[in-house]
Amino acid sequence: MNDDVSTTESDQPVSEDSAAEEPEDPTTGGVLQAPEEGGDDGGGTGMLGPIELPSTGRLLVGIGGAVMAVSTLLSWLKVGQDSFPNISGVGASTSGIGLAVFLVGLSLLLRCKSAGATLGMALGAFAINLIFIVLIGTDANVLGFGVWLGLAGTAVAVLGALQMAFESKDQPALEFRPMSAALGAALAVAASFWLDWIDGPTNGLDSNVLFGLPVLILGGIALVFAVELLSTPLMISAGRRQALLMISLAAGVAITVIAGSNVLAGTVLGNSAFGSGPLVALVGGIMIARSIKEA
Repeated sequence: MNDDVSTTESDQPVSEDSAAEEPEDPTTGGVLQAPEEGGDDGGGTGMLGPIELPSTGRLLVGIGGAVMAVSTLLSWLKVGQDSFPNISGVGASTSGIGLAVFLVGLSLLLRCKSAGATLGMALGAFAINLIFIVLIGTDANVLGFGVWLGLAGTAVAVLGALQMAFESKDQPALEFRPMSAALGAALAVAASFWLDWIDGPTNGLDSNVLFGLPVLILGGIALVFAVELLSTPLMISAGRRQALLMISLAAGVAITVIAGSNVLAGTVLGNSAFGSGPLVALVGGIMIARSIKEA
C-alpha cells in the first residue's frame, strides 16, 4: 500500500453518523446543557438586576426609627382623654420630647446617613426618652404604653447604629476643623451647668431638668477629643483619628437632638419657656457636627 496516500481513521473527517456514536459525557448524562440565562449580566435575576439587601445595622436602624415614629402617635401619659395629639407623644404633653423622637424616627427610617450621624441621632433620642420617664417617674403609674415603646425603638436604633459603626471600614475618611469643634464643645459644656434651662436660675443638671447631664458628658468627650487631635496630630494613627472623629460627630449630633427637643417645646409647641442653656447647647452641638465632614 502506498504510504503517501494512506490515511488513518483519525485523519478522516468526522461524519454525522460517527459523531452520534461518540461516548456520552457522564457528567451531563449525554444531554447538551444550554447556557444559563443571565450569565454575567445579572446572575439570573432577570430584568430586575441584582438585589441589594441592607446590612444588619441599617435594618435595625430602620426598624428602630419606624417604632419610634409609631410610638409617638400612642399615649405617653394616662391622664385625661387618650386623644390625639394632646396626650400622645407627638403632642404638647411631652414638652417637645415626643415631637423630637418622632422627627428623629422618621429621619432614621427614610434617610441613610453616616455611621456617626446615625449613632448621634439614636443616642440623643434615647437620652430624651429616658429623661422623660425619669422626670415623670414610674411610681405615679401615669406613663402610657407609647413611651415604653419609644424607649425600645430608640434602643434598637442605638444597637443598629453601633453595628453600622463597626461595619464602617469602607466609609469615607472624615476631616474636621479643630477650633470650631473645640469651641462648640466648650459652649455645650458651659451651657449644661452654667446657664439656665427653664424659668429661673435652674441649670441643666437640676433634678427637675436633667437634660444638661448628657450634654455635659457628650460635650466633655467631644472637647477632650478635639484637644487631643489639635495638640498631638502626628502621634495619632489614621484609624484612631477616624474613630475619634466619628465619636465626636455622634456627640455633636446627640447634643443637637437633646437641646433641640427643649427648644421645640417653646418655639413650636409654645407650652413652656426655655432659658439660654438649651439654645447655647444647640449652637454648640451644631458647631461640632458641622466641623466634621467627609474628606
